[in-house]
Amino acid sequence: MLKFNLTAVAVLISIAVLSQESRWASEKEGKWRFENHLPEKGHSLRNGSLSTTDNVAYRNNVATLAEWFRQNHPMLKNPKGYDVRTLTSYVWSDYTTRSEAEFGIPSTIGFLFELFYADGGKWTVEPPQYRFDVNALFGGHDGFFFTPESIVDDGSRYDRSLSEDVDKALRELTKYFRIYPLKEQPCPGVDIYQGFPGQVMQKIVVYNPDRPPYWLPVTVKEMADAHLAYYSLIQKREIDRMVLEQLKQEIAELSQEELAAPAFAGHESHFALNVNGKGMGLQIMRFNPAYWDRNLPVSAIQFMTFWNACLTEEAMNEQKERAYPAYPQLFVNQINWNEVAKLIQKQ
Repeated sequence: MLKFNLTAVAVLISIAVLSQESRWASEKEGKWRFENHLPEKGHSLRNGSLSTTDNVAYRNNVATLAEWFRQNHPMLKNPKGYDVRTLTSYVWSDYTTRSEAEFGIPSTIGFLFELFYADGGKWTVEPPQYRFDVNALFGGHDGFFFTPESIVDDGSRYDRSLSEDVDKALRELTKYFRIYPLKEQPCPGVDIYQGFPGQVMQKIVVYNPDRPPYWLPVTVKEMADAHLAYYSLIQKREIDRMVLEQLKQEIAELSQEELAAPAFAGHESHFALNVNGKGMGLQIMRFNPAYWDRNLPVSAIQFMTFWNACLTEEAMNEQKERAYPAYPQLFVNQINWNEVAKLIQKQ
């Protein structure tokens, strides 16, 4: 009886797998199409402007980059089982501001694998996809350290005459981010940062190794000053005044040595200034304005960030059996980092 039950289970599993595989036309040849959503016209920024010439040149550079991947990545050069929809878009939150550390025009390139159904249809709404960032400051790390609450500029929490000061203080706070430990450097110009195994994906940074470091360490004092500058402006409500007093108390408890030390995310008892100078947690960094070669045009590609979910072969097989092939993982597994590093423009 046990032997029969095991056999029956095996048959049911085989039928389920076969049914799942038959859902896709995995041998059908696909096509590539490219959609460039980057603007051509220039626009003004608070700290300068982007001309039409800048934008057109950048559109062309990104299109060339996408075409390079098409010609050099096997999943894009000879698509089978899917069409490849390649699209580009800006990653600036708006088109009016630019910080001191922003120079190159930022964008993202996405490869969408539109799988063919066996019945003749195609998966077009949010299909499996892989995206990477170009010239973007905040790719390749654990996101912003400071996530501000939503504050309405209605005068209820700060004087509206201070709106520009609040905006400036907020932009200072949101330039900080956490990074994962550096895992390896497979070739010059490529750094791989290891997230928590089984929980967080790797981040891969592609850069010009002849330039100054692309990220700079942040001291605890720098973080304290940035928090003080922000919270000192928001003082109309009692709870906001209490937060400021708590922040001042926490800063006063830090020794001069710890204030001068590199900042790491987290603290065993502080919550207004949730950082420490004892090397515990993820280190806090900011982008280095000196990394950019400003002799190059803003349209040059100087910095790229990728991700890797690090799925094991076992996990990939399991996903294929119950759903569809792990195309994003298959894609990143076949990236030639030595060749991608050569795509950074240096002249």
